[in-house]
Amino acid sequence: MKINYDNFSRYATDTVINQSEPLFLKPDGNRKRYCIGWNGVGRYVPGSLTVTYKNTPVNVTEEDNGIFFNFDTAPSASDSIDDFEITYVVRPLDYAFSVGDELGGYEGEEYFLFPNWNNALGEGDGFWIGKWGASNNGNNIPQSKSGVNFWCNITRDSAISVSRSKGKGFNIVTNREWVSIARWCEHHEIHVKGNIYGQQTNNLDGDYTTLAQAGGGYNASSGYHFVTGTTFPDTWNHNGKSDGIHNMVGNVWEFIDGLENRGGEIWIYDENGNYVDSGVSVSSSGNGNIVDIVNTSEELLNEGIANTVSTNGFVPNNLDEDYAWYTNNQTNVLFRGGSSIDGLQCGLWAFGVDSALSYSDWIGGFRLARKI
Repeated sequence: MKINYDNFSRYATDTVINQSEPLFLKPDGNRKRYCIGWNGVGRYVPGSLTVTYKNTPVNVTEEDNGIFFNFDTAPSASDSIDDFEITYVVRPLDYAFSVGDELGGYEGEEYFLFPNWNNALGEGDGFWIGKWGASNNGNNIPQSKSGVNFWCNITRDSAISVSRSKGKGFNIVTNREWVSIARWCEHHEIHVKGNIYGQQTNNLDGDYTTLAQAGGGYNASSGYHFVTGTTFPDTWNHNGKSDGIHNMVGNVWEFIDGLENRGGEIWIYDENGNYVDSGVSVSSSGNGNIVDIVNTSEELLNEGIANTVSTNGFVPNNLDEDYAWYTNNQTNVLFRGGSSIDGLQCGLWAFGVDSALSYSDWIGGFRLARKI
């Protein structure tokens, strides 16, 4: 829709959106640079950020990007996230976009602002990500809305094309964006669950919520369940809160941009969005539990490249049952998250690079993202 900037100008002047949240990252005794974003509703208005430690104000310096700030002294590793309270005024246009206000330009859609706290290559200071898997608005434009069917039966390149047609900065989620969220969850020891029903079953990975409570529906043609509603457990969200990013685990596999398996060699985007050889080889085709994440450099750790053969012993705690799938006889695209039929093999780290560029199916969808 076209934004009425005259109305928005009055909205921006008259409306103050105050936010309060705990520290976005755990203190580690060394880090001074932190970020807002637990609620994901947007950047702070310059001059509005305050931070308190056990109700006592502490000195921080704002950054121009409206996402990051710097402590004068690094918080101790013994401090709790909840000891710090972050308050700020959200930029009105950000807030309107995140909650689907008509003045944000995408009425009814919901997005979450996630900071690039890993400093992942080519990702800027942060990115918007759809709170919901993408659906078709009826005019072949993807949207991020709850309670509607996912846009499946589409190839990865077609998903990229329709996402970019939505407007400037839109795309499907990149691998570095997805891994940034996965690493954040690992950092906070959050194990994201989801809709991993098997055929004709009610297993929700330990969350004994009925299908009806989860706002689900039954796909008679496939025999499997898809959840599209809003009342599922908070453990299905990336931050364990109702306002988090929903359904990243289970439901449908999600196409990811920025990584391909080209005949057993992993290719990734450089800082300009061009594919280059990462130097990581996949030794053989097959599948199995992920036993390692290739992290010979911080750059590769930000790619979250799964390996079914241990190379350096790094296995995040919540990878015990996530799976990797490889086929090396062609160019294969990347899926992450898992589908409802994959059970406990699903997970944020699940790594499927066994599907050709031409692949499309009812268990494969995508999610919108937008650069800021």
